[in-house]
Amino acid sequence: MATSEEQEPKRTYRGNCHCAAFIYEVETTEIKSLSECNCSICVKKGALWIMPPSNNFRFVKGAESELSSYKFGSGQMIHKFCGNCGTAIMVDFPNGPPSMKIALNARSIQELDIVGLEKLSVNGASWGSKYEVPAHKGPNPTAEVEGGKLYTGSCHCGAVTVALKSKPIDETYEDTIIECNCSICLRNAYIWLKPGADQVVLSGDDSNIGRYTFSHRILAKTFCKTCGVPVTNQYNPLTEEERHALTKDARYWHDWSKDKHPVNARVLNGVDLKSLKVRHVDGKAEILPGYVNP
Repeated sequence: MATSEEQEPKRTYRGNCHCAAFIYEVETTEIKSLSECNCSICVKKGALWIMPPSNNFRFVKGAESELSSYKFGSGQMIHKFCGNCGTAIMVDFPNGPPSMKIALNARSIQELDIVGLEKLSVNGASWGSKYEVPAHKGPNPTAEVEGGKLYTGSCHCGAVTVALKSKPIDETYEDTIIECNCSICLRNAYIWLKPGADQVVLSGDDSNIGRYTFSHRILAKTFCKTCGVPVTNQYNPLTEEERHALTKDARYWHDWSKDKHPVNARVLNGVDLKSLKVRHVDGKAEILPGYVNP
């Protein structure tokens, strides 16, 4: 006898990484809820998961074998992401039961209302050995911040670390904290702090730091090339010719960004994300030109 889920009509969802190197389709019943895991890597990536049958999933562009892969702990889960833009796409469970072979990051699914969907908590933090927080490997910021403290953070594997001098990042934090629904912020789940450049040190071998630019190319989204965790939003120097080609608004933001170095709060140690007063920004509507889903 067929289960109620098997009897539900299926529909095809389409998804992609931000740079569109990878595009996929998945056939499944209507997505009504998402799994939100509290393990060390899912919190840093802000991933939200669905678990469709693996035989209902296919790549339209690119191949699973071309995604960057990252394993840790027992190695039973293989986290896969785009090595160009950093978007988390999926987790592969090679030894999982038939109904649990893959998980897809719902943030990469086109036009899915992830904000309005029910979130089902998963206590992944209780699985395996306790995660050891990587130490910051670089110098500390030079800024003097009255009443401030030093925060450190990192990607998951520790190849890329960050240090930030800031006033306490908690419910008393008065500067703007942004969660944006634009095409890149939604996919990569950023929670943006916007400190000055002298308050931040991004550290790691340059070969380990991915820098993704698009559209006006005024900022570079930094991420770890090994584990795929998004870290900061770094000013991208342009030539005079490139600056001249910018729109007036884009040139303004490029100038504004020169002395800033936004940090993804998800990667900072000791920050309770749920305590923060986050401002939600409709970047999808406000940032032009708009992103076109492939």
